[in-house]
Amino acid sequence: MTEGFNVAAELAGVSDRADAWRFIRGFVAHWRKPVRPGDGCDSGELTEAECRLGSQLPAALWEAYGLFGRRPDLTSVQDSLLSPEHLHVDDGALVFRLENQAVAEWAIRQEHLTDDDPPVVFRRRDGDSDCWMPFLDRFSTACIEMVLSESLFAHSETRADNRPLEESEAIGASPGFQRLALPDYPMWAVEGCVIRWFASPEGLLREDAGEWLWALGLTAPALDSLRGSVPGDWINHPS
Repeated sequence: MTEGFNVAAELAGVSDRADAWRFIRGFVAHWRKPVRPGDGCDSGELTEAECRLGSQLPAALWEAYGLFGRRPDLTSVQDSLLSPEHLHVDDGALVFRLENQAVAEWAIRQEHLTDDDPPVVFRRRDGDSDCWMPFLDRFSTACIEMVLSESLFAHSETRADNRPLEESEAIGASPGFQRLALPDYPMWAVEGCVIRWFASPEGLLREDAGEWLWALGLTAPALDSLRGSVPGDWINHPS
């Protein structure tokens, strides 16, 4: 077991944005590299952004950028958290994150910029409709999702793997895994489908649209154990 930090238990205890930052600090300390002074943007960068935009930025955004805004390994391995100078308003929303091929983006509606921890919306940019749609109900929760998701793509095949889900496969029934306390949230790439997370003491699983599974082990042996607990046609370790 990961001594001192259990992902499922710690996430179940998150009730506000302060809890979210504690969770991120703990997760990063045990699964990645600890957050250190200098990993965040300074207040001058965010103040300049507010002046340029002509609007205040939410407290949760200030806190997140101040904590890990200069940690691309946590924010920008696959998709990208925009730097303060690239924050911009488009169609009534402040865009803060961009999909790696620029076909989707995440934002905060302008009417919620005065909220301490506002809801997040997203949209696709490559279809007939580009309207903003609900993503997660708090910016701090979206930051947890971002750090977890980017962690899946930050490691080599020794600690990360993925595979298709078999028909009717139930990840929640896998031995040693439990559902994380993140709500179902939309998968931007597949309309009407959701993403779910599961964890064991030394493994993380993300289920995309009931069709694909991503895995991260705390160590290489932990990943091997995970693949044994959830057997299937793993891309990096064919059976």
